[in-house]
Parts: sequence; structure tokens; C-alpha cells
Amino acid sequence: MRRFVMLMVVLALVATGKNTDGAETTVGGRIYADWMMDLTDGAESYNVFELSRVYVDVKSKLSDYTSLRATLDIRETDGFDGYSMILKYGFLDWKPKFANNVMTFRFGLQPTHYIDVMSDLWGRRYLEKVIADHRSLLTSSDLGAGLMFSFGEKNKNGYFAANVWNGTSYTKVEELNKQKDFSGFIIFKPLADNADFERTAIMGQAYFGTQNREFEEGESASDYDHSLISFGGMLGYRNTLDLGADININKEGQGPDAEDITENAFSFFGTLYFEDMVAAESLLRTLNLFGRVDMYDPNTDVDDNGRTYVMGGVECVPVKGFKASVNLRSVSYQAEGVDSDTYLYFNTEVKF
Repeated sequence: MRRFVMLMVVLALVATGKNTDGAETTVGGRIYADWMMDLTDGAESYNVFELSRVYVDVKSKLSDYTSLRATLDIRETDGFDGYSMILKYGFLDWKPKFANNVMTFRFGLQPTHYIDVMSDLWGRRYLEKVIADHRSLLTSSDLGAGLMFSFGEKNKNGYFAANVWNGTSYTKVEELNKQKDFSGFIIFKPLADNADFERTAIMGQAYFGTQNREFEEGESASDYDHSLISFGGMLGYRNTLDLGADININKEGQGPDAEDITENAFSFFGTLYFEDMVAAESLLRTLNLFGRVDMYDPNTDVDDNGRTYVMGGVECVPVKGFKASVNLRSVSYQAEGVDSDTYLYFNTEVKF
């Protein structure tokens, strides 16, 4: 009940659109509602309705140079009977006047860039997280500070970011050691001025740090290092075709005198849009066909422990702010004697 009251207070504060100091404030959000049927042998067609996420997003422009953002993540969590509310983003952006809109300083609980941008390229977070987030290689939000440098007006040609992080997570914010993590991220849109390929982008990330844990006597931070190299992008042709890739190589220390574990997580996705392929009055204009293949190996030194996650389906976008999809998903395993899992989903996203 207390969480519900807190949410109502936040919504009431931002509903007017401006506060007494004249800040321009807007509120929006997204709701993900799903239905799933388990088609795996032996599941006996188990099915369930779910509300997987509700995001409430508050943005406030304090001046031409400063702005704030706070985002609430409402969802089911372990150990809580119902929906809990977690702060996902809470940060300040400052664009110093002398930098002429090229540089931004960001401070607080903020997106880790690669996951956030790759989610935009994938375009269907309401179906599934991108693979680095799905496999928990890196949190999607953390406490820290960073500088962003724009390539072109309003990041038209991309941007570069350098950050220092706690190395925790927005769901577990307690810092358990004095170590900090560091990352560099870049996205480049080489064809931003080409009408046919303006959505095309390439990007990469280098993330280095230490696992968030306490060190016992005889241990050091280097025993539990954490490094993640990610790169990928998308080729976007008009409003017709998207082809994307997301490659992640993650290493984590396992303790004194133990070999690091290397994880590989590769994802490939594509979308065929009917909008520019059919007549203007055709209902098919609202439909997209999409597919995605994820290949995950939790330890490259161990044979036959990987898995492949495949999804594909049709998406309907009848009006701005609403998406719905019917899709099939399967998980297959390298290990001998382990059968695949198969699921049927109906997913929706509503933006407000």
C-alpha cells in the first residue's frame, strides 16, 4: 500500500506539467501485458497472463542547460507478493554553455549506454531484453557519473560516453567494496544524411571493473575482476528492412588461483516492414515480420553447456503508442538428452 501511495504522490506532482519555479515537466510511461502458453512436452499447455512491466517516466527541464529524469520500474520481484516499485533512473544532465551543446555531464542513477541503445535498435523490449541484459552480463542502470560528447546536433551522427560506476545495479544498489568500474561507449551513424539508410548505426563498448562483493582475507579485487567487450549495430534500409547484430564477450574472475570464466553472448535480429511494400489503404501496412536468434555459452572452457534461443513472429502497430505481437519461442540446449522448450506468446506494449 505504501508503494502505491508513493506512486500516486509522484503522479500528482508532475500532473500539472510545471512546478512553481517554472520547470517544464512531463510524465509518460509504458505498460507491458502478456499471455504465454508453454508448448513443451509435459507442460500440458500451462498458460498464464502477466503484467511484466510498468514504467513511469518523469522528465523535467530546469533550464536550457540542466534537466532531470526519474523512472519508476513497477514489476513482480522475488519475495514480494504483488508488484514492487523500484527506481530505475534518477539523474541530472548538465550541458555547460561553453560546450555549445557538444558535451553533457550526467550524474546519478543512469542507463549503462550499450544496453539502452541496443534496446532501441532491437525495438522490442516489450518482448525480450537484449542478450547482455537477459543473461545478466551487465546491469541496464547503475549509479555513477559520466561525460557524453555529441556527434552532430542532438546526437544526429552518434555520440561518445565515458563513465565511472559503482559496479552494482539499480535493483541492488549497495556498494560492497571501494572499487569502481569504468566504461567507454561509442555509437556512430555513418549514413545519417542518407534517406535510405539513415537509421543505420554501429557501436561498441569496453567495460572494466570488479564484481560487487566483499573480499575475504587473502583476496583482492583482481581475483574478481569483470570485463565486458560489446559491439554491434544495425543496417536499416528505408522503412522496409532492419538487420542487427549484438556481440558480447564477458570475463569474470573466480577467486585466488582460479581461472577466469569467459561467457559469449551473441544475438542476431531482423525485421521486415510492410509499410512501404503495400498500398496506402492496406491493413498490411501495420504489420511487421521479425525474428531473433540468441546464442549463449556460459563458460567457453566447458563443452556442450550452451543454449540457443529463437523467437519469431508478427507484430502489429495500428496506432502510435501501441504494439502487439504473436510469436513463437524455443530454447534448445547443447547438452545431450535435454529436450527443447517451446512457448507461444501474445505480447502488448502501450505507451502513455
